[in-house]
Amino acid sequence: MGSVGIIVNPWAGKDVRRLHAPVGHTPDTAKIGIVRRVAIGALDAGADRVYVSRDVGRIAERAVKGVDGAELVDGPSTGSPLDTRRAATQMADLGCAAVAVLGGDGTSRDVTMGWRDVPMIPISTGTNNVFPGFVDGSSAGTAAGLVACGALALGAVAPRAKLLTVDITMPSGDLLQDIALVDVGVIDDHGTGARAVVKPGLIRMVVAALAVPASTGLSAIAGRTRPIAADEDGGVVVRLGGTHRYVRVPIIPGSFDVLPIESIDVLPDGGSVRVDGPCVLAYDGERDRVLPAGAAAVITVSRTGPYVIDVARTLRAAAERHLFDAPAPSPLPESVPAPRPTEASHGH
Repeated sequence: MGSVGIIVNPWAGKDVRRLHAPVGHTPDTAKIGIVRRVAIGALDAGADRVYVSRDVGRIAERAVKGVDGAELVDGPSTGSPLDTRRAATQMADLGCAAVAVLGGDGTSRDVTMGWRDVPMIPISTGTNNVFPGFVDGSSAGTAAGLVACGALALGAVAPRAKLLTVDITMPSGDLLQDIALVDVGVIDDHGTGARAVVKPGLIRMVVAALAVPASTGLSAIAGRTRPIAADEDGGVVVRLGGTHRYVRVPIIPGSFDVLPIESIDVLPDGGSVRVDGPCVLAYDGERDRVLPAGAAAVITVSRTGPYVIDVARTLRAAAERHLFDAPAPSPLPESVPAPRPTEASHGH
């Protein structure tokens, strides 16, 4: 028997990009419903316990109220990405065999920072949703429960994702390391600000492990010039500028920009590209690291990311093995016919 973890980012889908585009957000009531369905589905499929990380929006607390077998896990409650990273570490310490993650690309990245080898089911509730997918909560919970109870082996249903590792050398000689799951954007700016990238004219380069034409954000720049899918090794490097080629791209939801493309290069698995400061590095669509003059970053793509449980593959495998079969219900007791009225009772 094994346990399932659930991590929900209460701020997912509520960032500044929503102010620049005609698009709504995933309300808390929807997130509550997803968390509750995941928990019930996991327990029904065989998980012995579901651990749900508390959040400052009290989404988890409201979602699992009255669900036997679900347990809330306390965290730092800072309202920052630290909460998600800490929750992932706690799920690892608790021995969770699968973790459902509600959020966008940044949330999945934060979970991976807290637990590099996390076996996750990323569920899309964010603004940029290249890495997580739109998955029904009941199905996600069932898949997590089947893996947790050992009915299906993780290796059979969860391929390892690609990862962008960013090794930084600061002018002082200090060495730092960051990661991204989807893309690293090189932005001609001096600070992180509100973190979201909303000014396409400042984008110098995009290094993408996932280049999806149907996506929105920095990944779409690569996706609309040189697509590369999750099951393809390697990545792509797109440098912006010049007058040779122009591509129309949705950087933020509901808005399109025409961007100049200078060059496109394919990175093989294990391949690297160097970036020199000054600039700002945006990880999975969010400005995160200021690279000062004299600093350098080496970005490497490799298949060393988290294990991503394929919900559809998991449920198909379970169906093929008859894991959803249930014993026949017990027969109902034979009903005793009511006594027929006698002539003396006149039917009363």
